[in-house]
Amino acid sequence: MPRVHSLDMDRAGRADLATADGHDRHVPSDSRDILSAGHEGVYEWAVEALVRKGARFLDVGCGTGYGSARVAASGAEYDGVDGSPAAIDYAQAHYSRPDVRFFVADLMAPLPEALVPRSYDVVFSSEVLEHVEDPFALVRAMANLMCDDGACFVGTPNRLWSRDHMPGGGLLSRSHVMEFTPPALEALLRTAFDDIALWYRMVPYEAIRSTVIPADRPRMVRGAVAFAREVAPSALNRYRMRLGGRDGEQEWTPRDIVWLPAGDAKLDPARCVGLAAVCRAPRR
Repeated sequence: MPRVHSLDMDRAGRADLATADGHDRHVPSDSRDILSAGHEGVYEWAVEALVRKGARFLDVGCGTGYGSARVAASGAEYDGVDGSPAAIDYAQAHYSRPDVRFFVADLMAPLPEALVPRSYDVVFSSEVLEHVEDPFALVRAMANLMCDDGACFVGTPNRLWSRDHMPGGGLLSRSHVMEFTPPALEALLRTAFDDIALWYRMVPYEAIRSTVIPADRPRMVRGAVAFAREVAPSALNRYRMRLGGRDGEQEWTPRDIVWLPAGDAKLDPARCVGLAAVCRAPRR
């Protein structure tokens, strides 16, 4: 039986998929907030930069499987693996097609035999590394799954940003085990790859102000909002939509998030919420 947070329930009394099995995850909806743009837009960037027609794409920690539609539309074959039975049930119900497969597996254990080592042109992982207890093992596993001439994409929050902007310098989410500074992420990835290109994901300042809890809010207010975000994220989103109305909310798209390479003069640390890396030349 999947482990769920009993406090987060939908109107029918069912466990909320956003927090099922004890993890926070993105569930596509009609909301066009900056979080949706970020989660869904990372697939847009990866497909445009790394995927060619006929490529084999492995999504490690695929969650609810929403990225499969964009990958398959590019002409690639998609495999997704996640440790959550609830998330994979949702993925299979909403995104199954002949060139898409989903698997339930513990990312810290041997993966299903169908996921053949050294057979994937792109091995992809977004917002997963910060959730695992052994990131070194996950990185080694991803390197082992990709072709010699393939690419590995890793996306994760920027610890420098959360340290400076989250209340008390805390992590972005209660379910995060750790977050990585840019040097720490690069050092981790160099244990498995010889070629690493580091990228920063820079969001509009207005989006940050509308999403993050300002540090100058009263402590009890920050605590209440933070608790709602962590325990019942989709419920909080429904409340905000009812309170403010769709017409009054700013809508964001993946194009509003700017991707800049490390060292770019236009980098603004106050807006660099996320990191990404494209890794090549896996160490065998």
